[in-house]
Amino acid sequence: MKILIYLTGGTHWIGGVQYTRNLLRAVSLLPAQERPALVLQIGRKNTGQGYEEEFSHYPGVVIDGPLERGSAIRSRILDLARRAWKRSTGKDLRQKLLHSDECDVAFPAKGPNIPGLAQKVYWVPDFQYKHFPQFFSEDERRSRDAFYGKMFDESGILVLSSEAVKADFIRFFPTYSQKPVRILHFSSTLHDEEYALDPVAVCAKHGLPEKFVYLPNQMWQHKGFDAAFRALGILKRAEVIIPLVLTGSSEDYRSNDYARQLEEILTEYDLQDQIYRLGVLPRSEQLQLFRRAAVVLQPSRFEGWSTTVEDTRALGRPIVLSNIDVHLEQAPPNASYFVVGDQKDLADKLGKAWLTAEAGPDFKQEDAARKSANLNSLAYARTFLSIMRQAHRE
Repeated sequence: MKILIYLTGGTHWIGGVQYTRNLLRAVSLLPAQERPALVLQIGRKNTGQGYEEEFSHYPGVVIDGPLERGSAIRSRILDLARRAWKRSTGKDLRQKLLHSDECDVAFPAKGPNIPGLAQKVYWVPDFQYKHFPQFFSEDERRSRDAFYGKMFDESGILVLSSEAVKADFIRFFPTYSQKPVRILHFSSTLHDEEYALDPVAVCAKHGLPEKFVYLPNQMWQHKGFDAAFRALGILKRAEVIIPLVLTGSSEDYRSNDYARQLEEILTEYDLQDQIYRLGVLPRSEQLQLFRRAAVVLQPSRFEGWSTTVEDTRALGRPIVLSNIDVHLEQAPPNASYFVVGDQKDLADKLGKAWLTAEAGPDFKQEDAARKSANLNSLAYARTFLSIMRQAHRE
């Protein structure tokens, strides 16, 4: 069985790229006899961003492109497929034989009518637009409903990242309750060289204090920055000064006003000197911030399955996080939950965690977390392969 992987995300959604990265890394941990042949389709929007170089080094991964030489049998099969595709859709397939043309299944398919012969395995990260319609225009909400309806009409397995997302699928799309659904909990898989870097040196390079709280989310409206900033303000007025380090994009395409609102909160509580904004960092450097942080903060109001939580778990750091359903489902160790959106409760939980936490890394805790992360990643890879085999049989 050969599997086509679509690179998801990009500069607009780093979490999507990390989803692909974690998947490919998890599969690479499998023994050679279990490892499938993978073809990665990067797509035009992500071409030239360095992904070709990065992912070409993963064992068993081939970057999609023209086959050097197609056999007569392959050419004949593709010719028959082109004719069948033309009859059913009225559209022509491309003329070149690609590595992806040899694939049996393709994942994650994020929409209907995706060209290609492989059996599609679909994926929806979450249904945030149903929970927070105020963050989306009416046209966008209507468009997503129609888009997902067409996708769910197609045959094939739907993969969801959590039981929380599955519950939303059943709630918001009850007419598709019979569609085959599989849950695939992704986990963070790190390379040896990422542990070998010096987190103290990386943090010093960026001018960070010795002890800090780390919030690695993109600055989107649902990510809970407002509650985090107000909680810091409450603590400051109680004479507890906590430096907060931010990484990730500061842009939210849905709102030009959110960044201004956050700046007003910082001004109201006079927090500017406590905030360290580093923007988008290389993944290897970002991980050193996780390792060094005294506490990781995840105040998000909504997630499908949080990469921040999985990164924190893999590195053995303490975390303060909102009590949304998916965070409870993820159940990371060394966790303290606060009532989502409640800045007073967050200030209480964060203040208590700060008083007892120490700057990392804690090598004993990290080593134990690293071993657990490898086991989690192997389980993730094997669940993924079982889903692909099921799709291939069907």
